[in-house]
Amino acid sequence: MILRMVLFVVSMGLCLAQAPAGTDELVADVLRDWNVPGLALGVVRNGAVVHQKGYGLRDVDKKLPVTEGTSFLYGSITKSLTVLLLQTLAAEGKVDWDAPVRDQLPGFKLSDPVASERATPRDLVSHRTGMPRHDGLWVVPEPPTQEEMLARLRFLPASADFRTTYQYNNLMFVTAGMLGARAGGGAWEALLRKRVLEPLELGELAATYGEVKGRAELAVAYTQTGDAYRAVRVSPRRLDVIAPAGAAAGTIGALTKYLLVHMNSGKVNGRQALPAAYFATMRTPLTPMPATGADSPFSAAQAYGMGLFIGRYQGRTMIYHTGTISGYHAMMWWMPEEKLGVTVLLNRVERAAPHILALTLADRMLGLAATDWSAVYKKAVRPPVEPAKPVSGTRPGHPLAHYAGEYFHGGYGRVSVTENGGVLAFVLAGEKSELKHFHYDSFLAGTERVTFHTDSDGMVSSVEMRLEPAVPPIVFVRKR
Repeated sequence: MILRMVLFVVSMGLCLAQAPAGTDELVADVLRDWNVPGLALGVVRNGAVVHQKGYGLRDVDKKLPVTEGTSFLYGSITKSLTVLLLQTLAAEGKVDWDAPVRDQLPGFKLSDPVASERATPRDLVSHRTGMPRHDGLWVVPEPPTQEEMLARLRFLPASADFRTTYQYNNLMFVTAGMLGARAGGGAWEALLRKRVLEPLELGELAATYGEVKGRAELAVAYTQTGDAYRAVRVSPRRLDVIAPAGAAAGTIGALTKYLLVHMNSGKVNGRQALPAAYFATMRTPLTPMPATGADSPFSAAQAYGMGLFIGRYQGRTMIYHTGTISGYHAMMWWMPEEKLGVTVLLNRVERAAPHILALTLADRMLGLAATDWSAVYKKAVRPPVEPAKPVSGTRPGHPLAHYAGEYFHGGYGRVSVTENGGVLAFVLAGEKSELKHFHYDSFLAGTERVTFHTDSDGMVSSVEMRLEPAVPPIVFVRKR
């Protein structure tokens, strides 16, 4: 009788620890409907990994499949790792979460004097400094070094008052990583490995692209043009610069293990590998986020904690973070009350796909009313913005040679404009474009508008570009 009861309990546990029927078909639909070459999926329930599998192709040209051993870049999921590193340093008194960054990291200064004086490490990792993204500083062929980036922060315009507005910012996480490196007396990636990855038994998780790029099963990342996939060129220099904000990488197994660390509040194989308080602090809401208007839980009013998003789904807490970098996209997501979690890795950026998978699996596994989440996200797709039309019949106000010169901005660096045979060329941070006349003194560098201005003497004196949508155009002043 006792043996029968034991067998019954074991069998019930096995039934609970299973992904729902139709998971493979669900993934196949997402791959097809959202034009994703390949993805890997992990599902956790009641402390156990109940599903972990690769789908589609990691290399389209060679027809190589995604497997459980295929590696992807995790993008901004890295931010939570950087927060954990700082947590370990704060526990030793080497970082003070609530003391000004300027007192802990020499050279830190922002354009807003209030934020510059008062911003703390907690502000950096909760996206509330008043600084918009300014990703144009590093998403270029030749980004500045981290040290140069730190020196340039003071010249980047803010777009909101300090601690008033949620504004996602990668540069602030790079700054947090630099603070951690200084406080810990070593390189960010070495400290991360010693203080976080090794205690959490996540040795297979790569802290940087350099650690993962030689792996035999690294997925090729793609973008899509029409019906064709085109491989994305990964820039190691760019990933090195942004590492504390987005360079971690690994397999679906490594990401699912990391998800379990969060779901278990730092416990690994029954031992408390890192204090539970670290994880409770990270998922405490700090910065309210406005609703975006789309009909999905991910667009409802939420909050950002420290390296994690906190929202609600069907009356329950959901915690998650996504990551997008160099053609890869990732998500780790869980519902703590339900002990349900999902991890997704893709080799094409399609932000709807992980949401569709997580929400559909939650509906099925929790017995909730079914929603066609793919249809919801299809409905929310915005039509492309019509490009501005030029004023017809205009021409440049100066001979083309007069626009040639060197222009400078304290944050974004140097712009070089050259003229050769009636053709203007434009170079910013190693990215070269031909300038094609748009109207008057405005030109197009690819799809970006570039506008020249003259001084009171009629000389071309500056050039401006809208490099950050949240602030007025960035003005580069002519130096020669």
